Amino acid sequence: MAGWLSGPIEPLPTAPAGTPAAPSAPAISADDPRLPEASRPLVARLLALIAEIDARTRDDTLMISAATEVRQMRDDHLPRLIESYAEIPASHRAEIFRQTGRSASYNLNQGFERMIARLEALSRSLAQEDLDSFADNLRFIENRYGKGDDPLR
Repeated sequence: MAGWLSGPIEPLPTAPAGTPAAPSAPAISADDPRLPEASRPLVARLLALIAEIDARTRDDTLMISAATEVRQMRDDHLPRLIESYAEIPASHRAEIFRQTGRSASYNLNQGFERMIARLEALSRSLAQEDLDSFADNLRFIENRYGKGDDPLR
């Protein structure tokens, strides 16, 4: 047993060298037939934001928290929300209205809107460094070239 445990370790199979890891495709699309028509633009917006943030965070190890949150939303939370809505038989969706005063599709869209709001806040946060850098560059240009009292002009 000791020899077996201390034997050579087989490497795990990997992609050939130079082959980039493919980003995972979302399991959900805006054309999902389980979605109400009014939900489709919201899901399209969600997926666009997810793709945008995923692209920005893919190669930046400092943004691992944002990348993890976005991927979890894409791979787990969004599909689970849609599936839980789709599992309610259409004939029983009126019970949601009786319980909450809002239709099941309205509640579904509220969930999508909350997710969109979080993604938009995350996107703004990720863009803040770029915004700050641009503002710093504008201040430099103004200080360097905008003064009328520069004797070198």
